[in-house]
Amino acid sequence: MRRRIQGSILPKRTPRYADFDIAGDSKPAEVVGGDFYDYIPLTADMFDLAIADASGHGLPAALQVRDIYMGLRMGLSRDFKISRTVERLNLIINRSKLASKFVSLFVAELETNGNLIYVNAGHVPPFILHANDGVELLREGGMVLGPSPDMTYSRGFAHLEPGDMLVLYTDGITECHHHGTGEEFGLARLQTLVRRYAKLP
Repeated sequence: MRRRIQGSILPKRTPRYADFDIAGDSKPAEVVGGDFYDYIPLTADMFDLAIADASGHGLPAALQVRDIYMGLRMGLSRDFKISRTVERLNLIINRSKLASKFVSLFVAELETNGNLIYVNAGHVPPFILHANDGVELLREGGMVLGPSPDMTYSRGFAHLEPGDMLVLYTDGITECHHHGTGEEFGLARLQTLVRRYAKLP
């Protein structure tokens, strides 16, 4: 049941969009986790990317990310502004009766010209690795979804040039502990890894 719910909302295929190379994957540490990502085509010139992480594991987390999946697609398809969609999702999670009531979310609208409008609701900061090797963290937004029904969210803005790479991830990577030393993998190691393979397709 839990695996079926999660499998039903994760993308079945990678979309083609303008000249962007797009890839995504999810490998739960347990039978099923609270991680989720999605691609949401809006128009020929605009495309949405989303990643979320519900607190906890098992069925409550799977149900919570299902709510995020449905809420995002309904809100964005109705042409709500990105910040308003996130605020509506926050209210849904706040009113939920599930035990897992905290969800971090990052959602971004990507235009064919490279402009990026995003909201980060308490998620580990995605980053742009620019072609010149600079790193830009995407933090603008607000707190995680769920605790406060009246939370408002601000938009952030960024731009992708040819050769830049946008990296979305969850804390399942950065907070993974070494089996021997107990040390966290951390953001710096992730960025080093991305740099190493940035030129590959």
